[in-house]
Amino acid sequence: MDTLFLEYRDPIFGVIIFFAIVFIIAFVNYWWGVFKGKEERYSIEQFIKRFEVMANANEYKKLLDEFSISSESLGLLAHSYSKSGEYEKSIGIYLIALKRVRNKEEKQYFLFELGKIYFKAGFLRRSTDVFLELLRLYPRHKEALKLLMVIYEQLKEYDRALEVMDSLEELDVEVKSEKNFVKALQVLNNSLMTNQKKYEILLDLTEKEPLIGRILFEFAKKELLDFDVDLIKAENILDLLWESNISLFKNSSQPLIKALLAAKNGGEIQQDMPFELEVLAVLKRQDYTKAAIGFEYTCTHCKNTFPVHFYRCPSCYTLKSPRISLLLIKNEHEEYYTF
Repeated sequence: MDTLFLEYRDPIFGVIIFFAIVFIIAFVNYWWGVFKGKEERYSIEQFIKRFEVMANANEYKKLLDEFSISSESLGLLAHSYSKSGEYEKSIGIYLIALKRVRNKEEKQYFLFELGKIYFKAGFLRRSTDVFLELLRLYPRHKEALKLLMVIYEQLKEYDRALEVMDSLEELDVEVKSEKNFVKALQVLNNSLMTNQKKYEILLDLTEKEPLIGRILFEFAKKELLDFDVDLIKAENILDLLWESNISLFKNSSQPLIKALLAAKNGGEIQQDMPFELEVLAVLKRQDYTKAAIGFEYTCTHCKNTFPVHFYRCPSCYTLKSPRISLLLIKNEHEEYYTF
Protein backbone atom coordinates (compact mmCIF):
# COMPACT_ATOMS: atom_id res chain seq x y z
CA MET A 1 0.00 0.00 0.00
CA ASP A 2 2.88 2.36 0.84
CA THR A 3 4.29 1.95 -2.65
CA LEU A 4 1.19 3.68 -4.07
CA PHE A 5 2.07 6.93 -2.22
CA LEU A 6 5.80 6.74 -2.71
CA GLU A 7 5.82 9.68 -5.11
CA TYR A 8 4.10 11.90 -2.48
CA ARG A 9 7.01 11.32 -0.13
CA ASP A 10 9.53 12.31 -2.79
CA PRO A 11 11.24 15.59 -1.64
CA ILE A 12 11.39 16.87 -5.22
CA PHE A 13 7.65 16.42 -5.58
CA GLY A 14 7.06 18.36 -2.33
CA VAL A 15 9.25 21.24 -3.52
CA ILE A 16 7.37 21.39 -6.83
CA ILE A 17 4.02 21.50 -5.00
CA PHE A 18 5.29 24.22 -2.65
CA PHE A 19 6.46 26.46 -5.49
CA ALA A 20 3.25 25.81 -7.40
CA ILE A 21 1.19 26.98 -4.41
CA VAL A 22 3.40 30.06 -3.98
CA PHE A 23 3.02 30.88 -7.68
CA ILE A 24 -0.77 30.51 -7.56
CA ILE A 25 -1.01 32.73 -4.47
CA ALA A 26 1.26 35.37 -6.02
CA PHE A 27 -0.66 35.22 -9.30
CA VAL A 28 -4.03 35.60 -7.59
CA ASN A 29 -2.71 38.36 -5.33
CA TYR A 30 -1.28 40.29 -8.32
CA TRP A 31 -4.50 40.20 -10.30
CA TRP A 32 -6.53 40.95 -7.20
CA GLY A 33 -4.38 44.08 -6.70
CA VAL A 34 -4.90 45.05 -10.35
CA PHE A 35 -8.64 44.54 -10.00
CA LYS A 36 -8.81 46.55 -6.75
CA GLY A 37 -6.71 49.33 -8.32
CA LYS A 38 -9.08 49.57 -11.30
CA GLU A 39 -12.08 49.50 -8.97
CA GLU A 40 -10.55 52.26 -6.85
CA ARG A 41 -9.80 54.43 -9.90
CA TYR A 42 -13.33 53.91 -11.21
CA SER A 43 -14.74 54.80 -7.79
CA ILE A 44 -12.68 58.01 -7.69
CA GLU A 45 -13.76 58.93 -11.24
CA GLN A 46 -17.43 58.42 -10.40
CA PHE A 47 -16.94 60.33 -7.17
CA ILE A 48 -15.30 63.28 -8.97
CA LYS A 49 -18.19 63.50 -11.45
CA ARG A 50 -20.53 64.20 -8.55
CA PHE A 51 -18.44 67.20 -7.54
CA GLU A 52 -17.68 68.80 -10.91
CA VAL A 53 -18.20 72.51 -10.38
CA MET A 54 -19.79 74.97 -12.74
CA ALA A 55 -16.38 76.44 -13.49
CA ASN A 56 -15.57 73.90 -16.22
CA ALA A 57 -15.35 76.65 -18.79
CA ASN A 58 -12.81 78.69 -16.82
CA GLU A 59 -9.54 79.29 -18.60
CA TYR A 60 -7.42 78.15 -15.67
CA LYS A 61 -9.10 74.75 -15.69
CA LYS A 62 -8.59 74.33 -19.42
CA LEU A 63 -4.90 75.14 -19.05
CA LEU A 64 -4.44 72.75 -16.14
CA ASP A 65 -6.26 69.99 -18.02
CA GLU A 66 -4.20 70.46 -21.18
CA PHE A 67 -0.72 70.75 -19.67
CA SER A 68 0.99 68.03 -17.68
CA ILE A 69 1.52 69.89 -14.42
CA SER A 70 2.83 67.73 -11.58
CA SER A 71 0.58 66.78 -8.69
CA GLU A 72 2.88 68.63 -6.26
CA SER A 73 2.43 71.85 -8.26
CA LEU A 74 -1.32 71.35 -8.39
CA GLY A 75 -1.39 70.88 -4.62
CA LEU A 76 0.59 74.10 -4.02
CA LEU A 77 -1.62 76.05 -6.43
CA ALA A 78 -4.82 74.77 -4.82
CA HIS A 79 -3.46 75.57 -1.36
CA SER A 80 -2.60 79.14 -2.37
CA TYR A 81 -6.11 79.67 -3.75
CA SER A 82 -7.66 78.34 -0.55
CA LYS A 83 -5.46 80.65 1.54
CA SER A 84 -6.76 83.65 -0.41
CA GLY A 85 -10.36 82.49 0.00
CA GLU A 86 -10.90 81.46 -3.65
CA TYR A 87 -12.44 78.16 -2.71
CA GLU A 88 -14.09 77.44 -6.08
CA LYS A 89 -10.74 77.53 -7.90
CA SER A 90 -9.09 75.48 -5.16
CA ILE A 91 -11.83 72.82 -5.39
CA GLY A 92 -11.50 72.69 -9.19
CA ILE A 93 -7.74 72.11 -8.98
CA TYR A 94 -8.09 69.38 -6.35
CA LEU A 95 -10.61 67.60 -8.59
CA ILE A 96 -8.18 67.78 -11.54
CA ALA A 97 -5.41 66.41 -9.31
CA LEU A 98 -7.59 63.51 -8.17
CA LYS A 99 -8.17 62.51 -11.81
CA ARG A 100 -4.44 62.26 -12.41
CA VAL A 101 -2.85 60.79 -9.29
CA ARG A 102 -2.22 57.07 -8.99
CA ASN A 103 -0.11 57.11 -5.84
CA LYS A 104 -2.10 55.98 -2.79
CA GLU A 105 -0.62 58.60 -0.43
CA GLU A 106 -1.27 61.44 -2.89
CA LYS A 107 -4.84 60.26 -3.35
CA GLN A 108 -5.38 60.35 0.42
CA TYR A 109 -3.86 63.82 0.59
CA PHE A 110 -6.00 65.33 -2.18
CA LEU A 111 -9.22 63.77 -0.90
CA PHE A 112 -8.53 65.08 2.60
CA GLU A 113 -7.67 68.58 1.35
CA LEU A 114 -10.80 68.63 -0.83
CA GLY A 115 -12.93 67.73 2.19
CA LYS A 116 -11.27 70.49 4.24
CA ILE A 117 -11.93 73.09 1.53
CA TYR A 118 -15.62 72.19 1.34
CA PHE A 119 -15.74 72.42 5.13
CA LYS A 120 -14.08 75.85 5.19
CA ALA A 121 -16.39 77.07 2.44
CA GLY A 122 -19.42 76.00 4.48
CA PHE A 123 -20.54 73.11 2.25
CA LEU A 124 -20.92 70.67 5.12
CA ARG A 125 -22.83 67.98 3.24
CA ARG A 126 -20.33 67.90 0.41
CA SER A 127 -17.51 67.82 2.91
CA THR A 128 -19.20 64.87 4.62
CA ASP A 129 -19.45 63.00 1.30
CA VAL A 130 -15.75 63.56 0.59
CA PHE A 131 -14.63 62.37 4.02
CA LEU A 132 -16.89 59.31 3.84
CA GLU A 133 -15.37 58.42 0.45
CA LEU A 134 -11.89 58.90 1.90
CA LEU A 135 -12.73 56.68 4.87
CA ARG A 136 -14.21 54.04 2.58
CA LEU A 137 -10.86 53.78 0.83
CA TYR A 138 -8.66 54.44 3.87
CA PRO A 139 -10.66 53.61 7.05
CA ARG A 140 -7.94 54.51 9.58
CA HIS A 141 -7.55 58.18 8.60
CA LYS A 142 -7.71 59.86 12.03
CA GLU A 143 -7.77 63.48 10.81
CA ALA A 144 -10.69 62.79 8.47
CA LEU A 145 -12.59 61.16 11.34
CA LYS A 146 -11.93 64.17 13.59
CA LEU A 147 -13.28 66.65 11.04
CA LEU A 148 -16.24 64.39 10.27
CA MET A 149 -17.03 64.41 13.99
CA VAL A 150 -16.99 68.23 14.01
CA ILE A 151 -19.23 68.39 10.92
CA TYR A 152 -21.84 66.06 12.41
CA GLU A 153 -21.70 68.14 15.58
CA GLN A 154 -22.40 71.33 13.60
CA LEU A 155 -25.19 69.62 11.66
CA LYS A 156 -26.70 68.55 15.02
CA GLU A 157 -26.49 64.90 13.97
CA TYR A 158 -25.27 63.90 17.40
CA ASP A 159 -25.80 60.14 17.08
CA ARG A 160 -23.55 60.04 14.03
CA ALA A 161 -20.98 62.20 15.83
CA LEU A 162 -20.91 59.68 18.68
CA GLU A 163 -20.46 56.83 16.18
CA VAL A 164 -17.42 58.61 14.73
CA MET A 165 -16.04 59.04 18.26
CA ASP A 166 -16.37 55.28 18.82
CA SER A 167 -14.21 54.77 15.72
CA LEU A 168 -11.65 57.26 17.02
CA GLU A 169 -11.53 55.44 20.34
CA GLU A 170 -10.75 52.21 18.46
CA LEU A 171 -7.76 54.09 17.00
CA ASP A 172 -6.63 55.12 20.52
CA VAL A 173 -7.69 58.76 20.15
CA GLU A 174 -8.88 60.42 23.39
CA VAL A 175 -12.41 61.78 22.85
CA LYS A 176 -13.85 61.66 26.38
CA SER A 177 -14.45 65.43 26.53
CA GLU A 178 -15.98 65.45 23.04
CA LYS A 179 -18.40 62.68 24.00
CA ASN A 180 -19.60 64.50 27.12
CA PHE A 181 -19.94 67.74 25.15
CA VAL A 182 -22.06 66.10 22.43
CA LYS A 183 -24.20 64.36 25.06
CA ALA A 184 -24.84 67.76 26.66
CA LEU A 185 -25.88 69.18 23.28
CA GLN A 186 -28.18 66.20 22.77
CA VAL A 187 -29.86 66.94 26.10
CA LEU A 188 -30.36 70.62 25.26
CA ASN A 189 -31.95 69.75 21.91
CA ASN A 190 -34.26 67.08 23.32
CA SER A 191 -37.74 68.61 23.16
CA LEU A 192 -39.33 65.65 24.96
CA MET A 193 -37.28 66.09 28.14
CA THR A 194 -38.36 68.32 31.03
CA ASN A 195 -36.17 71.20 32.15
CA GLN A 196 -35.60 69.56 35.52
CA LYS A 197 -34.44 66.33 33.88
CA LYS A 198 -32.13 68.30 31.56
CA TYR A 199 -30.70 70.13 34.56
CA GLU A 200 -30.00 66.87 36.40
CA ILE A 201 -28.24 65.29 33.41
CA LEU A 202 -26.19 68.43 32.73
CA LEU A 203 -25.23 68.57 36.41
CA ASP A 204 -24.04 64.97 36.25
CA LEU A 205 -22.05 65.69 33.06
CA THR A 206 -20.49 68.76 34.71
CA GLU A 207 -19.00 66.51 37.40
CA LYS A 208 -17.34 64.45 34.66
CA GLU A 209 -16.32 67.35 32.42
CA PRO A 210 -15.93 70.95 33.75
CA LEU A 211 -16.55 72.26 30.23
CA ILE A 212 -20.25 71.41 30.62
CA GLY A 213 -20.49 73.80 33.60
CA ARG A 214 -20.84 76.79 31.30
CA ILE A 215 -23.63 75.04 29.36
CA LEU A 216 -25.33 74.27 32.67
CA PHE A 217 -25.05 77.90 33.81
CA GLU A 218 -26.47 79.22 30.52
CA PHE A 219 -29.35 76.74 30.70
CA ALA A 220 -30.16 77.59 34.33
CA LYS A 221 -30.03 81.32 33.55
CA LYS A 222 -32.32 80.96 30.54
CA GLU A 223 -34.87 78.78 32.33
CA LEU A 224 -34.68 80.77 35.63
CA LEU A 225 -33.68 77.72 37.66
CA ASP A 226 -32.07 77.82 41.11
CA PHE A 227 -28.38 77.26 40.75
CA ASP A 228 -25.31 76.92 42.95
CA VAL A 229 -22.64 78.94 41.15
CA ASP A 230 -19.85 77.34 43.18
CA LEU A 231 -20.35 74.17 41.15
CA ILE A 232 -18.46 75.90 38.33
CA LYS A 233 -15.07 77.59 38.19
CA ALA A 234 -15.68 81.32 37.90
CA GLU A 235 -12.88 81.68 35.30
CA ASN A 236 -14.99 79.70 32.82
CA ILE A 237 -18.06 81.94 33.13
CA LEU A 238 -16.59 85.39 33.83
CA ASP A 239 -18.53 87.05 31.04
CA LEU A 240 -21.82 85.35 31.95
CA LEU A 241 -21.43 86.36 35.59
CA TRP A 242 -20.70 89.98 34.64
CA GLU A 243 -23.85 90.14 32.51
CA SER A 244 -25.95 88.66 35.32
CA ASN A 245 -27.20 90.17 38.53
CA ILE A 246 -24.02 89.21 40.33
CA SER A 247 -25.35 90.32 43.74
CA LEU A 248 -27.28 87.03 43.72
CA PHE A 249 -23.93 85.28 44.14
CA LYS A 250 -22.55 87.44 46.95
CA ASN A 251 -22.36 84.41 49.27
CA SER A 252 -20.11 82.53 46.87
CA SER A 253 -16.82 81.25 48.29
CA GLN A 254 -14.92 81.91 45.04
CA PRO A 255 -12.53 84.91 45.30
CA LEU A 256 -13.02 85.80 41.64
CA ILE A 257 -16.77 86.18 42.10
CA LYS A 258 -16.18 88.43 45.10
CA ALA A 259 -13.77 90.47 42.96
CA LEU A 260 -16.39 90.78 40.22
CA LEU A 261 -18.93 91.97 42.80
CA ALA A 262 -16.46 94.56 44.14
CA ALA A 263 -15.70 95.82 40.62
CA LYS A 264 -19.37 96.15 39.76
CA ASN A 265 -20.41 97.89 42.99
CA GLY A 266 -17.21 99.70 43.97
CA GLY A 267 -16.57 97.42 46.94
CA GLU A 268 -13.45 96.58 48.89
CA ILE A 269 -10.31 95.64 46.98
CA GLN A 270 -9.70 91.91 47.20
CA GLN A 271 -6.31 90.23 47.54
CA ASP A 272 -4.91 88.96 44.21
CA MET A 273 -7.72 90.74 42.41
CA PRO A 274 -7.27 90.92 38.61
CA PHE A 275 -5.85 94.28 37.59
CA GLU A 276 -8.80 95.27 35.39
CA LEU A 277 -11.32 94.54 38.15
CA GLU A 278 -9.22 96.37 40.73
CA VAL A 279 -9.02 99.49 38.52
CA LEU A 280 -12.76 99.40 37.87
CA ALA A 281 -13.52 98.99 41.60
CA VAL A 282 -11.39 102.05 42.40
CA LEU A 283 -13.06 104.09 39.66
CA LYS A 284 -16.52 103.06 40.89
CA ARG A 285 -15.64 104.24 44.39
CA GLN A 286 -14.74 107.60 42.86
CA ASP A 287 -18.13 107.71 41.08
CA TYR A 288 -16.46 107.45 37.67
CA THR A 289 -18.91 105.62 35.42
CA LYS A 290 -17.29 105.90 31.99
CA ALA A 291 -15.25 102.70 32.38
CA ALA A 292 -16.53 99.16 31.96
CA ILE A 293 -15.30 95.61 31.51
CA GLY A 294 -15.15 93.86 28.14
CA PHE A 295 -14.06 90.37 27.19
CA GLU A 296 -12.05 88.63 24.50
CA TYR A 297 -11.57 84.94 23.93
CA THR A 298 -8.24 83.36 22.97
CA CYS A 299 -7.74 79.78 21.84
CA THR A 300 -4.98 78.29 23.97
CA HIS A 301 -4.14 75.89 21.14
CA CYS A 302 -3.79 78.08 18.03
CA LYS A 303 -3.55 81.46 19.87
CA ASN A 304 -6.22 83.11 17.70
CA THR A 305 -8.42 85.68 19.45
CA PHE A 306 -12.17 86.11 18.90
CA PRO A 307 -14.74 88.69 20.10
CA VAL A 308 -17.34 86.08 21.10
CA HIS A 309 -17.19 82.94 23.21
CA PHE A 310 -16.74 79.53 21.63
CA TYR A 311 -16.71 75.99 22.93
CA ARG A 312 -14.80 74.68 19.92
CA CYS A 313 -12.25 76.98 18.31
CA PRO A 314 -13.54 78.28 14.92
CA SER A 315 -10.00 78.17 13.55
CA CYS A 316 -8.40 74.90 14.73
CA TYR A 317 -11.59 73.15 15.96
CA THR A 318 -10.06 72.31 19.35
CA LEU A 319 -12.61 71.75 22.11
CA LYS A 320 -12.48 73.50 25.51
CA SER A 321 -9.63 75.76 24.40
CA PRO A 322 -10.95 79.33 25.10
CA ARG A 323 -9.25 81.54 27.65
CA ILE A 324 -11.43 84.47 28.76
CA SER A 325 -9.50 87.72 29.12
CA LEU A 326 -10.69 90.91 30.82
CA LEU A 327 -10.47 94.28 29.06
CA LEU A 328 -11.00 97.79 30.38
CA ILE A 329 -13.22 99.59 27.89
CA LYS A 330 -15.20 102.79 27.59
CA ASN A 331 -18.74 102.43 28.91
CA GLU A 332 -20.90 103.48 25.92
CA HIS A 333 -24.18 102.69 27.66
CA GLU A 334 -25.13 100.98 30.86
CA GLU A 335 -27.26 97.84 30.87
CA TYR A 336 -28.63 95.82 33.72
CA TYR A 337 -29.09 92.08 33.49
CA THR A 338 -31.06 89.85 35.78
CA PHE A 339 -30.61 86.23 36.57
